[in-house]
Amino acid sequence: MLLMLMVALVSFVIVVMFMPGTIRMLREKDIVGIDVHKHNKPEVPKGGGFVFLFAIVASILVVIGVTTFQEGNVNPGLLAALVSILMAGMIGLLDDTFDFRNRTKVVLPLVASIPIIAMQVGTTKMDIPLIGTIDLGIIYPLIVVPLMMTFIIDSTNMYGGMNGLESILAAINASAIVMFLVLKTVLFQDTISSGQADAGIVAGALLGASIGFLIFNWYPAKVLPGDVGRLALGATIASALILGNMDRLAVMLYAPFMFNFLLYLIYRVHVKRTGKEWTKFAKPREDGTLEVVGPYTMYWLLPHLSKKVTERLNVVMLALLQALLAYGTIYLILFPVF
Repeated sequence: MLLMLMVALVSFVIVVMFMPGTIRMLREKDIVGIDVHKHNKPEVPKGGGFVFLFAIVASILVVIGVTTFQEGNVNPGLLAALVSILMAGMIGLLDDTFDFRNRTKVVLPLVASIPIIAMQVGTTKMDIPLIGTIDLGIIYPLIVVPLMMTFIIDSTNMYGGMNGLESILAAINASAIVMFLVLKTVLFQDTISSGQADAGIVAGALLGASIGFLIFNWYPAKVLPGDVGRLALGATIASALILGNMDRLAVMLYAPFMFNFLLYLIYRVHVKRTGKEWTKFAKPREDGTLEVVGPYTMYWLLPHLSKKVTERLNVVMLALLQALLAYGTIYLILFPVF
């Protein structure tokens, strides 16, 4: 637990220390993006996610260094997670620079799963809700891991675009992993596995960095994460879930992300059949409320149902939904009703 606290504190401090200077630098270099959900369309520095990435990597390296000096060997799980996160961040940085086509964006995150596969992180047994425990053997590292990693990275990238949304969802998901491990240890006196300990460290790094980034990314945002931040965020949470073999928690944490992806597919079919123009963002009204073309993403559902929903209210409601799912799942896992 001390390592989880330390890594969270280190990543938080790094973001808080370096983000103000990064924001100034990005603005001076005219690396900005349009904050599309504001009526006046302000220009906001974008790509601040590389500080987020640096904070996660640096804090995990601190733990690797500490454990290496203490035990005399490198932790393979943390090392695999570290390389995967770095690779995802590099892919995001390239996407920010070259703006890849959608097909390329979907496939490239597969590359980030290679370190997890190569280091054989996690176990081949999966605890699937309503089914039970299944040993997938070689199928797990060669198929499940890359698919899981790719889906989480891609869906995290898709489920964003409003001030604070990505960072607050990341903070909730990371805190759920940390909370689960702490409660399991404190309430039940269970000894967590080495993989779960590694998962807690990775999640702790994400938690600290996400809270730090949220200070600058909350409405009205002073900086935008860019794909370098969103892809690194997805790779971090995916690595933690795989390291800890938290299959049931992963399913519930990413249920809204899956629903968002399905809504996106429905919208693609709708646009193709009707010939209507593709719309990527909501349209802000003068009073700050959002106008959307339909219920085709998770963050369009509330604005579609009510004309009184603002960007900030929308993000708060989506965060509350995520928190209910995350912490409710932890309760059901720790205190099963069946």
